[in-house]
Parts: sequence; structure tokens; C-alpha cells
Amino acid sequence: MKGKIKYFGTDGIRQKADAFTPGFIQAITLGIVRYLGNARETADGMERPVKVLLGGDTRESTEWILRYFEEALETVGIDHGSVGVLPTPAINYAFYQMGYDLAIDVTASHNPASDNGVKIFERGDSIGGLEAVMPGGIGFKGTGTTTSGKDLSSFVKKYPYGVKLSQAGVQAIENALENETGFDVGSVEYAEDLHQQARDIYLDHLKDYLSSFGPSTLSQREKPDFSELKIGLDCANGATSVTAREIFEHFGAQVEVIHSDPSYGETINQSCGSTHLDSLIQLVKGHQLDFGAAFDGDGDRCLMVDKNGTVIDGDDMIACIAGYLGLPKVAITIMANKGLLNWSKDTGIELVMTDVGDQNVSAKMREEGILLGGEQSGHIILPGESMGDGVLTALVISKIYSETLRRRQHEDQLILDYEAMQDAKKQEQGKESTTQKAPQEVSLSSICSSLQKLPQAIKNQTVSPSLKQAFRNHMPLAEEFINQKTAELNSLGWSLNIRASGTEELVRITIWGDDPDKINQKALAIAADLQALESSL
Repeated sequence: MKGKIKYFGTDGIRQKADAFTPGFIQAITLGIVRYLGNARETADGMERPVKVLLGGDTRESTEWILRYFEEALETVGIDHGSVGVLPTPAINYAFYQMGYDLAIDVTASHNPASDNGVKIFERGDSIGGLEAVMPGGIGFKGTGTTTSGKDLSSFVKKYPYGVKLSQAGVQAIENALENETGFDVGSVEYAEDLHQQARDIYLDHLKDYLSSFGPSTLSQREKPDFSELKIGLDCANGATSVTAREIFEHFGAQVEVIHSDPSYGETINQSCGSTHLDSLIQLVKGHQLDFGAAFDGDGDRCLMVDKNGTVIDGDDMIACIAGYLGLPKVAITIMANKGLLNWSKDTGIELVMTDVGDQNVSAKMREEGILLGGEQSGHIILPGESMGDGVLTALVISKIYSETLRRRQHEDQLILDYEAMQDAKKQEQGKESTTQKAPQEVSLSSICSSLQKLPQAIKNQTVSPSLKQAFRNHMPLAEEFINQKTAELNSLGWSLNIRASGTEELVRITIWGDDPDKINQKALAIAADLQALESSL
């Protein structure tokens, strides 16, 4: 019988940083040992210790939480190495390639610096009985369709990286956290510093992936070339600070970077990154850049802005990528803007809906052979990938943009050359010249222009843990509240989503409708009703 899940949310464990005491970390470690054991059999029949790779984001608390893990792992006899500060997708990719059995990523993603968390990844091909496959793969045999329209999504490939911890592993750790008080640890030395090795492995993966990316209808992929692009990057003073600039410059882009402090501290996500886009908008407009990309603290999501400061969210990017690849089917969460639903009807691309959370999107993609999925927040799971990767998403959009720009420039030049030839003929005949048309402008908004979005209002209401659990567990009190508010909006033709946050003590209220001011007022009113509901408990 499964026990109650108390500590794990939609994205691992997340709480106030000071709650990660040595005893709490030791209990997690005991849960890992009970799930994995502490030894593995090698190909020649010998035993070796289980190996765990550690890393995390730039929070001050990450440094000492990693130290607690090192002490605990060494005490129970588990071999371990550390990569220090690296994005979550880099840790997930590198631990598999480096031969580790498990990765522990200390991060609270987009949460403030006062929070922290633990994400755990395991090898999808060997632990927990999971046969992990994902449509596509970096060879891209399965990207899109053939020229005859044959769906290639049945081409699958074992993950060359990890997957999020299975429910069996989650339950083992939950049980340990409920029943263990910790143990005595001795003094240990820091684990081997594997930062550069893991970083290089990850950057090489990004280079290979982007070079292979493109519609299956193309006989040859275009080489990524960003030499004509001026791009702004906001690294949120987080983990992408150690990777983003280098990879964009590798492909030739002129890059302006802000909020890129890779040291442990308290500035991660502080008025920057994908949750605070104002400074990136100012950078892009002030420096007349082509566009900008903002990442969250651990780098698994990305939002973008075009040259005019228009925000490009996950829905926009999904539409752009799906159209570029010519995909038959896309997985999205129930939080998608209705504009994406209308877009799918126009393009003939089927949308498959999932519950909120990138793990739900990933599971649906595996189940139905879907190549692309994601969330409005900027978690985009690309073909062959096991999770969202903000930097890779921004690279893919940049490649689509650069190819569109070159194609448009070529088409415009052909038109201009043709009109110049016609003018020359008319001049010979003594006729007036034709006025040439101005070349059509290319922007991120223009390549996502097929998606007409509805106005949207979001209100995050702080609630008590008990009320959050009521919404998270769909208790009658919460369901009655949701049904009542939904009925009120149906008569207006508006849509409503109310759900518990998977990472914070919040209930998120999202409304889509035809009047921005009115839906914002309604979101505030529902938030006030939530407060009244709380006071009645």
C-alpha cells in the first residue's frame, strides 16, 4: 500500500532552506540507500559502491546542503562526486554519461533565495524497473514526418541521461523522512571536483543536438549560425551563469548578458530571470537586440522577449517549434492559453492535454510517442530530451529565427532583383520605375504570429499548508470552491483554472477572457474569497 506523500511536490522536495538540517539530509540519504542499496555488480561480477553525483544552483544554502549530503553519503558508504554549480539539465545529462547511478540536484528553481530544494534523477535504463524511452533522440530519426506524411514518432531511443526519481524511490525517501532522526557523521573531505568535466559533456551535447535539429523533410540540416544575431541573456544569477554565454557565442552570436553571478549568494531570481522580465526587456530595447532569453534559477525553463519587448512564453515557443518541425501531435498542460487550442485547429496539429507538471508532460509523451511538449511557464521538452532545458530551448528558437531570417533575406533579395530588372526594362522603354516594396521584418513575434492569444490574468494567493493540501488533494471544500467560481465565469465566456502550487505555499488563480482589466479584477476577487475561505476553517 502506498504511503502518503508529504515532502515531495511536483518537482522534488522544496521548502525553506533552514529546514534542510543535517538530520533531514541524513534521512534522505537513508531512503536512497533503501531504494538503491549501496553496491552494484560490475560486468565482471565484482561489486562496486553505488555512485551519486551532487550539484546545484547558486543559493548560499546550496553550498552547505551539498556539504551535508557529502558527509551523509560517505558515512553510509556511497561513492560520490560533485559538479558544484550547474543547470539542472546539465546535471541530469552528465551524471548518466559519467557512469553515476543517481544525481542529487540541490535547487529551488524559480523560488526565492530563502527557499531550497532537492531534485533526484536516476538512470532510466537500470533502476526501478523503468524502461525509459523517449520519441526522437539526438539523431532525430523521428523528428516530424516524412515527405509522404508518414509519422516517425514510433522511433524511440533509450534516454542517454536520467529521469526523475520513480514513485518507489520517492516512497522510500518519504518513509525515511517520517521515521528516521539521522545518524552520527564523521569529518570528511570535499568530494572530487568534477565541474569542468560535467560542464564540457553538457556543452558538447548542446552542440550536437542543435546541429541535428530540423524537420525530417530536409535532406540536410542547416548548420547553426548565429553570426547575424544580437541576443540578450538573463541568467537570473543562477546556474545558467556558467554555461549560457559560452554556448551562444560558440554559434557566433553577439551576446549581452545580465544577472550572471555564478557564486553562492542571495541574489538568485531576485528581480531577474524568467519570473521578472522587465530588466531583460530594457536590455533588448536599449541595446537594439534581436531578442532576449531569460532563464530561471536552475535553468530548466526559458521565456523570451522580441525586439519590441513582447513576451514570448511557452505556448508561443511550442507553436513555433511544432510548426517548424511539422509535428502531428504536441503534449501541453491544462494551463495552456486557449489561443494554442485555436492554433492547433488551424494547423491540424493534435494537442494532448495533461495535468500541470513537466513530469506529467514527459509521461504523456512517452505513452503516446509525442515528440514535443511543454508548459506556458517555459518548460519545453524537446524531441529526445527527458526534461525541460531553458538554454537548449533558447538555442532551438534562435536557430529557427536565424534560418527564417536568412530565408526571408534571400526571398527579399530575389524580389528586389526582379523589381530592379523590371525597372531597368521600363527605363529603356521610357516608362516610370516601379516603387520597390520594403522587405518584411522578421521578429520572434512574427514567427509565432499564427498564435492568437487570449488575455490572461494570474494571481498567486499565499495560503496555509492545510488549505494548499485541500486544493492539491481535491478535497470537497476545494472542489466546491472551484465549481462555484467556474460557474460564475462560464456565463461570461471566460475560462478559469485554480490549483495548488507544487513548489510553494500558494494557490494559483488563472483566468482567460476577452477583457484584461475585468479578468484581472475577477482574479483579485477570487483571491479575496480564498482568504475568506481560509478564515472560516
